[in-house]
Amino acid sequence: MKFEYKVKIFSMQDLKDKGIVIDSHNNIVYACRSDGACEIHNVKMEQLDNLSAVLNILGEEGWELAQLVFHQSGIVSFWKRSLKGKKRNA
Repeated sequence: MKFEYKVKIFSMQDLKDKGIVIDSHNNIVYACRSDGACEIHNVKMEQLDNLSAVLNILGEEGWELAQLVFHQSGIVSFWKRSLKGKKRNA
C-alpha cells in the first residue's frame, strides 16, 4: 500500500483562533526546555475538545494522525493517508 504524507504546523495564533489558549491562566500549558523537550500541564476538557475538533478536520479528509509534537512556536502534526484510488499530482 502506498501513502502520501503531510506536515501541518498549528502556530500559537492558529490555536488561539480555534479556541485553544496556551498560557498559564487558560487550560493547556506546555513548556519547552532548552534541550527541546516539551511537557503538557493543566489540560482541561474544553481545551482537549477544541484540539480534537481541529485534528478531526484533517481526519474527515481521510488523513490519519501519525505524530503530534508540541514545539515552542506551536504544534507540529504529521499525517498520512492511503493513495489507494487516488491519483497523486506530480
